[in-house]
Amino acid sequence: MKKLLALSIAALTLAFAVPQALSAADDAATIKKNMAERKPKIETLKKAGTVGENKTGYLEVMKDKDGKEVKIEDADKKMVDAENADRKAVYTAIAKKEGSTVDKVGELRAKQIRSKANEGDYIQGEDGKWVKAPKPAPAEEKK
Repeated sequence: MKKLLALSIAALTLAFAVPQALSAADDAATIKKNMAERKPKIETLKKAGTVGENKTGYLEVMKDKDGKEVKIEDADKKMVDAENADRKAVYTAIAKKEGSTVDKVGELRAKQIRSKANEGDYIQGEDGKWVKAPKPAPAEEKK
């Protein structure tokens, strides 16, 4: 069941094939377009170490050594919030379709994100600790 759920999450998340469970205002095509438009800027923020991928499948503004969020432009914070809202809509649709929970879908997606993270991106492990993603082994490198 877990394997089927994970495969479903991967297929649906990557293909954004969730139109039946989304309202007209948040339809799959709009979400796909918005996420694609945000991706380059999000990658820039991740590369800069300003934003990381947390263990629940959402973006998170990183914190400094005192536990305060690092400085981020208001427009970038709004973009992170919009990305997370879209991710939640996708996770909700998948959870409904698969008879799962939004939290479980997010956690499984977080595992997928961690496994494909770019070297140096901040990722949060299941234990809650933040680390920089390692360089993938030669056989795992992205093509």
